Amino acid sequence: MIPSLEALTSILTIFLAVVAALLIALWLSLIIWALRDMRARSRDPFAQFLAALLVAALPVVGIIIYFILRPPETLIEAYERALEEEALLQEIEERPACPGCSRTVEKNWLLCPYCHTRLRKACRDCNALLALNWNLCPYCGNQKVDPYTAGAVTASVMVQEQVDPVAEDEPEPDVEPVEETTDD
Repeated sequence: MIPSLEALTSILTIFLAVVAALLIALWLSLIIWALRDMRARSRDPFAQFLAALLVAALPVVGIIIYFILRPPETLIEAYERALEEEALLQEIEERPACPGCSRTVEKNWLLCPYCHTRLRKACRDCNALLALNWNLCPYCGNQKVDPYTAGAVTASVMVQEQVDPVAEDEPEPDVEPVEETTDD
């Protein structure tokens, strides 16, 4: 049984209507996608409208042109990249550098181990690390801090990030004095 010409025409019409509906749905979805994608990549409303109009006016070629011309990164990606760069720059700026050789030094070093430049001085009373231009110790109140004589510091300099301002008094060991004997 061969279908009639009218039956074939109606089947073909239904098939073409379904294909046309799918192509229109695809075209509308591409327009909406281009508009949303451009909103994620630009704050300019004119650029957003132009991207949607380009895809709407040129259904196949418009999306290809849009892919070529669209910004390479989204606004969120640009913001995250800017945050990363700012964090890296801040980390670099926070690291102290030796004024003599410009190498990175620790905050609690008295001397630069590379060029032997004096970085800090120690208080005579509490051994707290001080900046070279300070005239008094903010930890113990010693006002006789001399940057030229503060170099003769004992090996018990406190090398911690936060120095305890209270110096502990150590009791002297119990040692009996030795009596001198004289031979008459």
